[in-house]
Amino acid sequence: MNETPPESSSNVSLEQLLRREDMWMGHSQRFTARAAIPTGHEDLDSALLNEGWPLSSLVEVCQARSQAEWQLFMPALLEVPGLIVLLNPPATPFCQALVQAGIDLERVVVVDAANKAHFIACFIELARASVGALLSWQPDDALTYTELRKCHLAASESSGLSFMFRHSSAQQQNSPATLRIFAQIIPAGLQLTVFKQRGYLQTQEAKPVVVELPKRWKPVLPYAALYQIAVPGKQANKPPRLATVTPLRGKS
Repeated sequence: MNETPPESSSNVSLEQLLRREDMWMGHSQRFTARAAIPTGHEDLDSALLNEGWPLSSLVEVCQARSQAEWQLFMPALLEVPGLIVLLNPPATPFCQALVQAGIDLERVVVVDAANKAHFIACFIELARASVGALLSWQPDDALTYTELRKCHLAASESSGLSFMFRHSSAQQQNSPATLRIFAQIIPAGLQLTVFKQRGYLQTQEAKPVVVELPKRWKPVLPYAALYQIAVPGKQANKPPRLATVTPLRGKS
């Protein structure tokens, strides 16, 4: 009895290949499922593939200056177990505000890296230690793709959240990060634009999501930026240089 010989790899059609379960296509989301923690912001969750901040992943936030990081990530930090490590924060955390928000100060660790090499080494070791959340601020020296990939691989080996804040100009550079977001403060709140999600083929410009900030923040928003928005086309006066105030360490 004649038997039909099995198909070899040389005579498998393209259509058959596209039907394979292990073949990913740009418009498909079959292989994007990964563990995530809700952001605490409904509109932002809806814009993310896994409806939250992905675990075991490098998440980049590109922004012009340090702005509303705690307000954006606080809901997730309250949910994730383990230590909250701040690598190269731009300012000393205001402990009283963290306690008021519900963060146990015993969970918060601040690490200052002397230079870029130390920053990368610290990020890799902290991520591999699987802390609950690692929030890092890129040093002044720009990171190369190879250096970012090292951080990305370390984050993929962790079980927690790994965030890296970079300057807004970095969004024009290639990055291996799983999720990349551009953030800027506008009068309505913190505007977030997701411009890269691994596993999602973006065919058109993403619609920004606005996270509302506390009302008490509105009077102290960067007035120069607001002035430029309120009066388009008019050159705003250069704001005076402000002094840096370091708050006293709170008691736990």
